[in-house]
Amino acid sequence: MWNQFKGLARLAPAVAGALLLCQAGALRAQEHLHEGDIELEIEAGKLHVHGAAETAFGTGYAIFEGSFTTALAGPRWRTTNPGFDSASGTFQSTDMVYFSAWGTLAFWDGDSWENTAPKGEVIVIRDSLDETVTVSTSGITSSEFFTGFISDGGPTGSIHQHISFTVQTTPLGSQPTIGAYRIGLQITSPQYESSDPFYLVLNRGLSSEAFEESVHALAVPEPSTYAMMGLGLGLIGFLARRRMA
Repeated sequence: MWNQFKGLARLAPAVAGALLLCQAGALRAQEHLHEGDIELEIEAGKLHVHGAAETAFGTGYAIFEGSFTTALAGPRWRTTNPGFDSASGTFQSTDMVYFSAWGTLAFWDGDSWENTAPKGEVIVIRDSLDETVTVSTSGITSSEFFTGFISDGGPTGSIHQHISFTVQTTPLGSQPTIGAYRIGLQITSPQYESSDPFYLVLNRGLSSEAFEESVHALAVPEPSTYAMMGLGLGLIGFLARRRMA
């Protein structure tokens, strides 16, 4: 009996070590999901994005936020946030995940979103293969071999990847205008149906309150929209009353 007890005592450190390794593995898996990142999931064979701050009025597109806090000296400002995350087991190891840009660049001038850039600003997105796509107020242009690659599923079937977003003037030479910049993105994969389109709004120098105002303006209708809605409802009511008369 005593010998059995001594044997169990000798096993205790190994058991404790194994438990610690399991706990560490669980913690590493949890670390893949970071607040503010674009969380990727697969539902019924379709890619979905989660974790957005707001959704856009009219379209329901998710709105994600970022800030050009990792500034380059001179006329370019860059950030690698938000990144892209998924839980372990979301993907197969051979799955390939990409992004595509759509639409045009919009700029928040403090009162409204405009399809103009004060200094010809553009957003340059650099993918995981170091190829670039540029979003301007006139559309999308890309380098010759651009794929928009984010990541594969890897050994754990999860993604945790950051790509870079840079705002710069055209031509280079001056600081990008202080304000918010909006671009459209979509997640794609050969293995799954593409995600719904979504917006990424990036802050260049605004206060937190002013930046959130720009995001909120995308999520609620502008006063002119309310006026048009009221006019339309009034017209419907007038026509209904005429039919009843």
